[in-house]
Formats: sequence, structure tokens, C-alpha cells
Amino acid sequence: MPIEHRDKEGRFFNPWEPRRSSNYGGLIKWLVFSRNRFRAEKKKKVEFNTLCPDFKSLDGAGKDYFVWLGHSTVFMRLGKKAVLTDPVLWDVNFMIKRKTPLPVKPEDLPKIDYCLVSHSHYDHLNTKSINYLKERFDPLFITGPGYGDYFKSLGVTKRAELDWWEGLGAEGFKITSLPVQHWSKRSFFDTNRMLWCSFLIERGGRKYLWAGDTGYFEGFKDIGKDYGPIDMLFIPVGAYEPRWFMKRNHLNPEEAVMTARDLKARLTIPIHWGTFDLTDEPLWLPIKRLKEVIAQGNSPEFVIIEHGGHYIVEPGYETSL
Repeated sequence: MPIEHRDKEGRFFNPWEPRRSSNYGGLIKWLVFSRNRFRAEKKKKVEFNTLCPDFKSLDGAGKDYFVWLGHSTVFMRLGKKAVLTDPVLWDVNFMIKRKTPLPVKPEDLPKIDYCLVSHSHYDHLNTKSINYLKERFDPLFITGPGYGDYFKSLGVTKRAELDWWEGLGAEGFKITSLPVQHWSKRSFFDTNRMLWCSFLIERGGRKYLWAGDTGYFEGFKDIGKDYGPIDMLFIPVGAYEPRWFMKRNHLNPEEAVMTARDLKARLTIPIHWGTFDLTDEPLWLPIKRLKEVIAQGNSPEFVIIEHGGHYIVEPGYETSL
């Protein structure tokens, strides 16, 4: 159910939070003054297996499928159309580089028809990748409100802005913007001027929800009541330490399981782990901890796939990995 989430100054806020203060002060405190309790563990080298997706073979099956390309980037084949989420096809910048390589060369990607952007942070909205996709495929870019000046500066004309609960009829499916709990910033002056979103895709009686980036909030229960059950959920599980700062905006594995339960997810695929070293915890910890939580029982079904791994949607929601 719609709820106010923009103040009189035009800045967005999280309506489920008891306070609406900026994250900027906490960011400085963390980066400058905080001491990382995982500093010894982070010195250990870690590598994740990477699979090269065979898009031609996957397309030949004639079924919907999904390929996780690392971080929040998911390739979705929905009928004859393709959707790409939060495309980051190279390093974020000279400081934040990929720890796990992109599983496919950008030039080997199939034609992209739609591009979903969850929010404006640099590890989700990557200008080099946006320019590349615009020049190569000219897809329709879909965001929350507030991104007009950014895309105009890049010469992007094919775009749509969806506020929370607004939907767009695509070719063979429907895309709806739904709330998450996060924030946005790309410069000193644009804090929370661009809205953060998740996107629900409805096709053929099935519901796929890609959560983008989020902290845990009570609104997930409302979304579960109004839109659930969700047939497939893509949920972030990494970049969550230190909790005193990250809890508002990033799920830890325990909260990811809670979220899947709130959304009545039939199957959940964890994303946002093992690609970029963004926060205090070592890269291997999120997926290790998630496996431990799942092993305790009473968890909704999770399927963990490797970078470049895929999921094919079969009748009865069966898995083909």
C-alpha cells in the first residue's frame, strides 16, 4: 500500500525507519575512525569459482532462465526479451576493483532489451557500463524517480521512472517498482535525490522479485501480503559489517532468510556477495554464514549459484543448474 516517502525538500526517505538522518556522517565515522575486527581474516586470499555462461545453449531450451554475473548484476531471459539488472561490467572505479572477474566478456552478452537500476551508488549505477549498453543495445533503462539529469547527461533517451508501486507493461511481462530500505548518493549535494527500488517481474503467472540492495524492514511483510508468494527472489546477502553502520541498509545472511520468509519466497538466490570488497567482513563470510543459517533448518528454500551460474525455470519450479 502506498506510503509517503519524499519530504518537502524533494529528498526521499525510508518511511519504516524511526529516524530519517543522513548516512553520510556514519560513513565518515566508519571509513576514518572505525577499527575492523576482521582485519586479520581479510588478509587471507580468497577465490571463487567462475563459470562462463553458454547463452546460446541456454536460449535453445526455450525457457526463462537467469544468470548471476556477480554483485547485483543478473541476466534474465524472459521469453524472447532480455533484462539486465544493475550492470557493472568492469571495475567500479580505480579504488574498487573486481575480486571475482565478470563471467562473460561484455561483447559476448546477448542483446539487452531492458535494464533495471536499483539505486545510484557507484557499485550499482556504473557509467561506463550504462554507456556501453546504450551504444551496443539501446535498451530501455528503468529506475526510480530522480535519475533524469544523470541519464540526460549520457544522452540516454529510452528510459522510464517508476515510483514505488508503479508498474510498466513490457513485452510479455509486467515490471513493478517496490520499496526497499536503502539510500542514494553520487555527489556531495544529491543525497537521497534518487529513489532506491526493488523490481517485481510478473510473467506467465510467475513472480520474480529482484531486491537490488536493502536493509531489513517491516515493509517486507506488507509486500509479502500484497504480492506474495514470490516464485523466485534475488536477495543481497553481503556487505553488512560493521552492523552499527550497515544494518540500516544491508542485509546480513540471517536477515536475508527473514526477508525470504516475509516475502513468502518459494525459492531464493543470494546475490551481492564475493564480487567487490566493500565492507569489513571478508568476501567468503556471507555465503559461509548463509549456509550455516540454512543448515539450522526452518529456512525457506535457497539455491546458491556460482558467479556465472544459471537457473532455468522449469514447470513446477524445479531447479536445473
